[in-house]
Amino acid sequence: MIHFCFGNGNSRKGIHIEQYKKYGTVVGCNAIYRDYTPDILVALDSRINHEIYRSGYCFENTSFLGYWTPIPSFIAETMLSEQKGRVDVKFNGCQEAVYHGADGVFTFMQGVGKNPGITYVTGTKEDKVQSIEPLINDFAYATGTRSVYLSCEMGADEVYIIGHDLYSTDDKVNNVYAGTDCYAKEDADYAKPDKPEKDDLYHWIKQHKNTFDSYKFTKFYKVNPEDESINVRIKEWEDCENLEYITLKTLDEKFKI
Repeated sequence: MIHFCFGNGNSRKGIHIEQYKKYGTVVGCNAIYRDYTPDILVALDSRINHEIYRSGYCFENTSFLGYWTPIPSFIAETMLSEQKGRVDVKFNGCQEAVYHGADGVFTFMQGVGKNPGITYVTGTKEDKVQSIEPLINDFAYATGTRSVYLSCEMGADEVYIIGHDLYSTDDKVNNVYAGTDCYAKEDADYAKPDKPEKDDLYHWIKQHKNTFDSYKFTKFYKVNPEDESINVRIKEWEDCENLEYITLKTLDEKFKI
């Protein structure tokens, strides 16, 4: 089973991800749904989760959203009555709703600021959403790295990691959706993947390493552009015998794209 895991780093600009579907399962993250329809969409942060759901995307397409557990709407309304901060609410007459409190889980978004103080509530009905958690055996994952781990959980034998850029060419946020809703401004500093151990949320290098080590019989391909100024070889991964670096050109030659 082959999975193509697409991140939203600038290195995937110009790639039409739909063309990979005939060769395997396409997994995308967060706002990629605005432009494409991956086979599987993964999002952990509350703000983008509620945007995705309200767009109607989840009624037709498989989505894994962070802590997406509906509760009766009347309970959500009771909880809201005790909420003193900012709220963003759309019940739409639904009998159930998902409630993400401002002081609760995952109200963090890269470059936007920790705990922006907004409670999100969205009415839910029959959909194609599965709830997903960032914590695996007390090990915290971010959306991109969690999507790769999810592919392994689903039994992928080969995982191609594309557009999951670790660095930036200009020390500014490296994301094709920078400057849009739910994302940092285009001139914001980029989130370094090698922050101190206490900041596991964005320690992407460590998170990927944990996945490579946990699934030793899965073959991983870190797909880099020809210019390796963004996606350099990672010293922490040198002992991962199931990891191989290839270029975008090699990827397309392999699948005759």
